[in-house]
Amino acid sequence: MEQNASEHDDAIEIRLDPREALVLFELLSRWSDPQTTHTPDELCFESSAECAVLNGLLADIEKQLTAPFKPEYEQILADARSFLAARWNYPTLRG
Repeated sequence: MEQNASEHDDAIEIRLDPREALVLFELLSRWSDPQTTHTPDELCFESSAECAVLNGLLADIEKQLTAPFKPEYEQILADARSFLAARWNYPTLRG
């Protein structure tokens, strides 16, 4: 996400491994697709700023991923989801 360093001295960097980036890319892409029926509605967000941050994050991830352009993309995504699912044993963020 772009920002002027002189305006925000407390900028942070978030690092994702390729599997995390891919799964997050899919989630944010799905949420931003107007054809998708299951997305967070306006009640989920307290400010449009939250949507702007998520959209910026999606754009940053899109610039770096190569997997979506590979013919075996669906399998790469399935493998990433399977690997990462072992880290969380609950159906939702709330547990």
